Amino acid sequence: MDHRQEIERGIELLKLCQTLQSEKDGIERPEFGAIDPSKTLDSFARDVQASIVNMAALYKLYPLNETLADIGQRLTRSGKMSVAPGESYADAALEYLISLSALGDA
Repeated sequence: MDHRQEIERGIELLKLCQTLQSEKDGIERPEFGAIDPSKTLDSFARDVQASIVNMAALYKLYPLNETLADIGQRLTRSGKMSVAPGESYADAALEYLISLSALGDA
């Protein structure tokens, strides 16, 4: 399963969680993205909506992380930086790029 499918599945599960909780406690909550004043937008519904928004952010963040990891691997191969076992190539690449930017500001 690719990352888009995994994100979509996560969003589906969050929506299902809200549906099941609504059935359990008898509270009609609006579906994600719907504005329905006849339904209750309680803290649970707001939490689910916030979680869905955060999950959807992964559509953009996942490819950025993969690109940074690729850059980190290339920088490591070229000897411009090193990454210890268990460390993130993406995090190291970002730190490296930030350090270059900071040098330009000096």
